[in-house]
Amino acid sequence: MDRIEKLITEYTRKGQLDKANFLKNLDKVLLPSTIQRIQQNDKTVLKEIVLPKWVDWELLYEWANSKKIKNGRTCILCNESSETGIDFKSKFICDNCFLRLKNLNQ
Repeated sequence: MDRIEKLITEYTRKGQLDKANFLKNLDKVLLPSTIQRIQQNDKTVLKEIVLPKWVDWELLYEWANSKKIKNGRTCILCNESSETGIDFKSKFICDNCFLRLKNLNQ
């Protein structure tokens, strides 16, 4: 269990549900570009976002590094994100899986 989950559990146990909910919903508040800047250790982000006093930079940085920003779409076969692929019956298949399937038929 990482520090974020421990804090959420501790705040829930102590009855500080507003703090626990804030940590749970932090990814809904911040834009993906902001999360990427936090992951790059860009502290100028603190001037652009509004955070409670109890959230320090170390906590925010650790939280951002636990999140993975996906580029592209998720393949239905391998569950990996990819920018290139095809849509088959409104489902996305990445190039690697498509080539594997294509080679099975030969």
